[in-house]
Amino acid sequence: MACGNSSAIKPVVDKLAEYNFDIRDTPKITKNYKNRADLIISLEALETIILEKPIINRYIFITSDSDFTVIMEKLRKYGKEVCLITKEEYANKPVLNNSCDEIYILESFMLNSDGNIEKGAKTKRGKKEAAVQLSSNNEEIVEEIIKKILATLDTEKLHLTSFIGSKFHQMDKSMVIKRSKYKNLNGLLTKLESDGKIKKEKNEKGHPCIVLTTAST
Repeated sequence: MACGNSSAIKPVVDKLAEYNFDIRDTPKITKNYKNRADLIISLEALETIILEKPIINRYIFITSDSDFTVIMEKLRKYGKEVCLITKEEYANKPVLNNSCDEIYILESFMLNSDGNIEKGAKTKRGKKEAAVQLSSNNEEIVEEIIKKILATLDTEKLHLTSFIGSKFHQMDKSMVIKRSKYKNLNGLLTKLESDGKIKKEKNEKGHPCIVLTTAST
């Protein structure tokens, strides 16, 4: 689905149709062309978590609009991987950096005069690339954080993954997990499950949870 004001979305309508997009017109509701496309898209993304139809593990946002950080952060709390493609001038905004797992620079994907993707299309986080290199110390920090969190949990009781995510986010202010081999909370929980320390389950409402195993106590 593609949302947008009919006049603004007109230049790409044909291309969207080629890819079988459902085009949804969102008329302006203020004089400065403000519409509700961002809210509609956010609710659609949230609905995929609630209904799990379809099951989506990675969400990619192509935007510079910080309004989307609300749904981006919510998706991450449910263990989803969130990527952002944005212009280089916005790539270092803290509100965007702290709401996704990876940032890709839009200019790196622009086509050159030959119709080919410019060199550097895989550049992540632009000027901050050097700062996100993996380090064994990062794994140690991440593992110590989750160890402290698990130590506070009751055994044989379901704990919402979103709750674990909130606790982890509070203790990982510098987002070290992004620069570790785990990449995100879901990757870390998957490793803990394979090590027999936790077990992933769902509660009666279908929300993702974890339960501590005897091996972790």
